[in-house]
Amino acid sequence: MALAALVWAGVTLGLRLLYAGSVLPGTQVAGIGLGGLSEAEARVRLEQVDPANRVVTVAYDGRRMRVRGRDVGYRLDAAATTKRAMDAGRSGPMGGLWSGVFSLWSPRDVQPVYVLASRRGGVVLDQIARRVERRSFVGGLSTDPDSLRVRVAPPRRGRALDRARTAAAIVAGLREGRGAIVAPVTRAPPGVGRGDVDLVARRARRYLTAPLELSVAGGPVSVSPRQLAPVLAVEPRGPRPVSRVRLGVDGKRLASLVGRIAARRDREPVEARIVAAADPVILDQKLDLSWRARRAQVRVMPGRTGRRVQRRGAIDAVAAAIRAGRHAAEVPVRPAAPKVPTRSARKVTSLIGTFTTHFPCCAPRVKNITLIAKAVNGTVIPPRGQFALNREAGKRTRADGYVPAPFISDGKLVPSVGGGVSQFSTTTYNAAYFAGLDIDSHQPHSEYIDRYPPGREATLNYPTIDLKWTNDTDAPVLVRTASTATSVTVTLYGANGGRRVRARSGPRQPLPGRDFAVTVTREVVYPGGRRIRQPYTTSYDKPPG
Repeated sequence: MALAALVWAGVTLGLRLLYAGSVLPGTQVAGIGLGGLSEAEARVRLEQVDPANRVVTVAYDGRRMRVRGRDVGYRLDAAATTKRAMDAGRSGPMGGLWSGVFSLWSPRDVQPVYVLASRRGGVVLDQIARRVERRSFVGGLSTDPDSLRVRVAPPRRGRALDRARTAAAIVAGLREGRGAIVAPVTRAPPGVGRGDVDLVARRARRYLTAPLELSVAGGPVSVSPRQLAPVLAVEPRGPRPVSRVRLGVDGKRLASLVGRIAARRDREPVEARIVAAADPVILDQKLDLSWRARRAQVRVMPGRTGRRVQRRGAIDAVAAAIRAGRHAAEVPVRPAAPKVPTRSARKVTSLIGTFTTHFPCCAPRVKNITLIAKAVNGTVIPPRGQFALNREAGKRTRADGYVPAPFISDGKLVPSVGGGVSQFSTTTYNAAYFAGLDIDSHQPHSEYIDRYPPGREATLNYPTIDLKWTNDTDAPVLVRTASTATSVTVTLYGANGGRRVRARSGPRQPLPGRDFAVTVTREVVYPGGRRIRQPYTTSYDKPPG
């Protein structure tokens, strides 16, 4: 007996020495033998049973979708599984003496460690559901447009993916190496029978025996049975699961029908038209200057309020009539006021601001100045509205007639389609400046150009550099423009209460390494004596060369 124990201990000790740092013999994971392998070798061998590389096909109703283990985040934890294999036979009573020797004759199975990323699995389940699921169908109607014969589409059960069972089946299939599984689904009964839908069809046939008369502004509208036929539908009543149906409407088709009717009954508003001279005075001083609004000859051509059929309200009214079996409905209409109504336009009585700038004749830039002036001419900015020159003039393109002309970019003159329109921007800036309106944003040129008032000018580039000002008066502002071969004028008409505006230019201050800086102060005197001083300093670079 003592000899047997001694032999057993010797064998055990020999095994431990022989397999130090290796998996004990007889150890296997999912049928893969690992005995005698180092930890690194065992991890390589375990790739054979990693479900991340396996594929299972999910099938249902003739449709198939291949799912890889990595798609659902299902994989073998090789590190944890290898550690289990290394520890196998080295624990238990007497430090695994018995199990270590016994493994020479009997294999030892180690359970693999798997990891599942539930978030990735949810994405795959969503993809499967889109292919498998089908909502229950309570039935439908189809009508022949000529004979008005109504046919019935019977109710149909729906189906929903059993996500928990599907996920479990995918995991089991990947783990066990099964090639395909059938997606488990649950059935969703429609909740109504063929007889319920037949009753709705009979009501549809009765409804189509007469037109639907609509009471709407501009005169009544008769909607014929042929027009109504595509709109009629089987409509569920109450929350799901549905237990009752009624005669109702197809929402998209009804919206289309109402849209066509509304288009014939809508009437666009007509804006009041303000008529005034384009260049009644010339104001072009570059330095100190004073200005105040003056009475002007302004004519107003009256506008007109339009109307808008309320689409949502009309849809609801028609749907309610069909559901109730009525053949009359009232369509709601609202007035559509013009942006510039006649009463507001008649407040425009004064020339509130104007300015003219000059240029040499016949250069390509002159064409661009003329085009942008025409684009802006006649613009009306309502009270509290904002003027944005880029929005009003649009992008300058060859298709619109603009031509290449010099443009300052990074201190250099380069050709640019629409070059030269900064002259119009500067002219508009000064007109708004002397009208006493709020200047929201403008950007002076980087270099001083002597045809412009120093410190009182604005460059322009679509869409990055804009000139914006706000009409902060109670009357609309009409923008009139005029151009000649050597000048462009911008004139603003409105009613600013007689504001007085004075511009005072300070001395030019030399700038080291640059050209000069100048501060121009605008003083606005409002009716009642309130004064606002607004100094603005502009710094210029030296021109190239």
